[in-house]
Amino acid sequence: MSVQILWLSALVLGFLSVVVVLLQFVVGYYRGMANLQKQSRRRLAPQDVIEEKTVAGIRLGPIEQLMMKAGIKASVPRLFLLFIGGGAVVVAIVVARGPIEALVAVIALILIAITLWRVKFERMRRQIFEELPGIVDAVLRSLSAGRSVEQSMLVAFDDASPAFEPLCFRLRGAISQGRDYTQVLDGFAELYSIPPLTQMAIALRTSARFGSPVRPVLEEVSKAIRSREELRREFMAATAETRFTAIVFAIMPPGLGAYVVLMNEEFSEALLNTATGHTMMITAGVLQVIGTVLVWNLIRGVGRG
Repeated sequence: MSVQILWLSALVLGFLSVVVVLLQFVVGYYRGMANLQKQSRRRLAPQDVIEEKTVAGIRLGPIEQLMMKAGIKASVPRLFLLFIGGGAVVVAIVVARGPIEALVAVIALILIAITLWRVKFERMRRQIFEELPGIVDAVLRSLSAGRSVEQSMLVAFDDASPAFEPLCFRLRGAISQGRDYTQVLDGFAELYSIPPLTQMAIALRTSARFGSPVRPVLEEVSKAIRSREELRREFMAATAETRFTAIVFAIMPPGLGAYVVLMNEEFSEALLNTATGHTMMITAGVLQVIGTVLVWNLIRGVGRG
């Protein structure tokens, strides 16, 4: 029986691989034709290009926006291939173990993906907050050296880490084309929820429109960001024990459950193939979700009144 299951799994994986290759060829062909038609329309209607150039903000699709927020550099076909691979794994689990185990595996994969994305997003956001005061100081030094505001912005963001690469690319394009580059700052600040960058954009926009000095505002923004980072470090140090306890409480129950199911075949058979076992699993899942929500609210409420 095990040989038949392995053969069937290999057959399914081979079939899915062929389907993925064919889909890549088809998607690549249609994307090339769509790009060719888009370029043709732009050449035939130059006024549409002028209207598009007036938009300086960051506009992306939902998948590209999620990837950009987490700093994931992967093409859509590669993500589609990864999705197909995950589907093949789920099909293999259905054939080998059954639908209940496959459902548990799907939920686990989704939770792992969401957790990894959230961790990478928070890491990117923290890195941006940590480097932003240095970027503001670089802008101030460039202004003191006699450069214009636009040149100072380009020099400061060119020396930044790869976390600012999407912003730097769009900022350079907006400045070279004579567009309002402060909208790029607003879009990046909205994407990562960074209020100091929005304040910086407002200061630059006000200075360009009314001729007010931008240096005092940038200095105050730099001081505010540094003060916020100091408070954040103190808060993280004070709540380290609570956060660690919350992580343990969230991970230990499902981890112990998976360990018991894998190590004890009699217990797993009773749990997965009987009505009582199904009821126990549903009850445990509901209680785990409720406990996770309560612990999350506890973490969010630490230090608030």
